[in-house]
This record gives sequence, C-alpha cells and structure tokens, in this order.
Amino acid sequence: MKILVTGGAGYLGSVLVPTLVSRGYQVDVMDSTQPVAGNWINRDIFASPLGEDDVRNVDAIIHLAALVGDIICHREPQRAVEVNFLATKYLARACREKGVKLIFASTCSVYGVKNELCKEDTEPEPFSVYGLTKLKAEDEVLDANGIVLRMATIYGISPRMRYDLVINEFVREAKTQGRISIFGGSQMRPFLEINSAAGAYVKCLTSERSGIFNLADASVSLLGLGKIIGEVFACRVNVIPEIVDRRSYAIDPSRAIEILGFEPKQLREGIIGMKSLRL
Repeated sequence: MKILVTGGAGYLGSVLVPTLVSRGYQVDVMDSTQPVAGNWINRDIFASPLGEDDVRNVDAIIHLAALVGDIICHREPQRAVEVNFLATKYLARACREKGVKLIFASTCSVYGVKNELCKEDTEPEPFSVYGLTKLKAEDEVLDANGIVLRMATIYGISPRMRYDLVINEFVREAKTQGRISIFGGSQMRPFLEINSAAGAYVKCLTSERSGIFNLADASVSLLGLGKIIGEVFACRVNVIPEIVDRRSYAIDPSRAIEILGFEPKQLREGIIGMKSLRL
C-alpha cells in the first residue's frame, strides 16, 4: 500500500512516518524539509496545491501539513486560510475524483470553549482563526468521504520537538528549572501522546469507515496535570490564580476506540516516557 504523507517532516510526521515504514508501507513524504524516513518529495503544497495528477498513484493520503496553532494563525490569518483551508480543499477534491482515501489532521480547537464533554456531534464553536480554518477544511474532507481526526493537544518525544505544546513545555521547565507554573488550574484540557496519535492514523488506513473521530488519551484539569508532572519529575508546582487562557473543554474519544480500534495511552505513562527527553 502506497501512502503519501503531507507535512511528514514535522513534529507528528517524524514519529508517524517511521511507524508506517516499519509496518511495511511504501511512504512518500511531501514537505519542504527533509523527513527522518520515507521517500522525500521536496514541495510546498501551499505554493503548489495538489491536483488529480499528484494523487493518482497513491492508495491513501495522510494530510498533516498545516499552519498549526492559535498564535501563528492569528498573526497570519490570510496565510492560515490559504494553508489550512484552500490547500486542503484542492487536495480533497482531487482525492474525491480519483477515489483516494484521505485522512485529515484536524483539531479539538473546533469545539471552542465548552462546559460539556465534547463528542463528535457537539456543535463546533471555534473562536480562533486556527479552529475556523480547520473546521472549514473538515467539510471538504467529509465531502470526499474522508476521515477527520480531531486531535487533542499532542505531547511526547519526537525527532522534531515542539515546545509550544503545554506538556512538552512543562516537562522542559521541570527538567531544567525544577519547577513549573500553572495559571488558574481548574481549566480542563484534553491530551494525546504522540505515539498514541500515530497508532490512530495507522488504524485509519485499514478502516472502511469515514467521518469525524475525536482523538484524546485523557482530559484533565491543569492542576491535575501539574500534580502528575510534579510527582514524575519531583519538581515544584507554582499555581498562579490569574487565568491567562480561559479555554476549558474535555473530549470523548469513545467513537474512535469502538470503531477505529484506537488505543489510548495512560497520561501518567506517557509523561513518564518523557523522562528520557534530552534537552
């Protein structure tokens, strides 16, 4: 089975692509940066969107390429629209015409601020450019009978580390400073360990189902997260009452567990796995 992974040289792709290769898949990686595994196609799909000729010789496409995160999308809203929505629209339409399976990396940010457990049928209310562009792109993927994976905040060790993700940043602070700082603390957040996420994408390749699936290993308050990190790394946890980021939501991954065979990882286990992180 031949797989094309867009954005496969990034944080998640650098874990997912070697996983696919180890399982015997033939993997092409389309990215402007050389990946850690797979056959590299040096191309910026935002400057040169994919069309029917580009997808005709692959069995499935995992579309990770995106402008990721609220901050950069707020700073560059026009580019966010071009990258997250328009490039996905062109790709989805090409996949639909050629009957190519499309698996799309979306985000739980599409839900916005919720006081309820978010399921796939929960009404999306994105308040950020990032969430809005991803939600619009979802419609195009669903139109192509694709799979949409609404991912929680990923964490864990990757050859291409990101420290703008909350657990990764907390672990770095714990290891280098012996303390972490939490603002507020009652806010609920969903988290997804990077190998757990990669495993879900692999499951999608053999699934005959399409539609939307939430991916999260666990939803926990920031205070609960701080307690785990404090215990695992024996560090001090400073709680600052001021709430800088009021986002608070929890995610139900049961549909992905039941239909895709998604296997969540225990949050404490995933954080313990980060003890080997080298800084």
